[in-house]
Amino acid sequence: MAIVACVYGVIAQRSIWYPINLLAAAAVPSLARADLAQLTSFNSTGFIVGLISHGVFSILVGLLFAVLLPMLPSRRAAFWGSFISPVLWSALIWATLRLINPALNARIDWIWFIASQIAFGMTAGYVVHHSKMVETMQTWPLAARAGVEAPGVMSERGEKR
Repeated sequence: MAIVACVYGVIAQRSIWYPINLLAAAAVPSLARADLAQLTSFNSTGFIVGLISHGVFSILVGLLFAVLLPMLPSRRAAFWGSFISPVLWSALIWATLRLINPALNARIDWIWFIASQIAFGMTAGYVVHHSKMVETMQTWPLAARAGVEAPGVMSERGEKR
């Protein structure tokens, strides 16, 4: 997402700092009131806040993908991961952004925003789809997860099923 957003900043505003400062405007009041010249220039506070915000949001969205993708139909995992999930996430942001970050809401280019979400979705979908499945206790019977050692709950040691 960050790469696509920074490419947008360079193309649309001739500044890599524009999208970073807009993201930081949710937590930095001076950036929320800033004009275009201030948003296109480097701001150390904006950079640090934008970096932290982007990291936190990326982790949360990544966790969302990691939890949801394995539950979706496997035949269409790439479709769900790269298109449907980012569009749903973008719709949620569109509905709440005016409350969360009015400065970003006033200046956001939704085409580029959705493109960055889809780029993230394609990357997350690829990583999750090509990751090795790890067996967890979720498929075990409740008694086995609770640690109850009863005959028939788990296969005996050395016994092949």
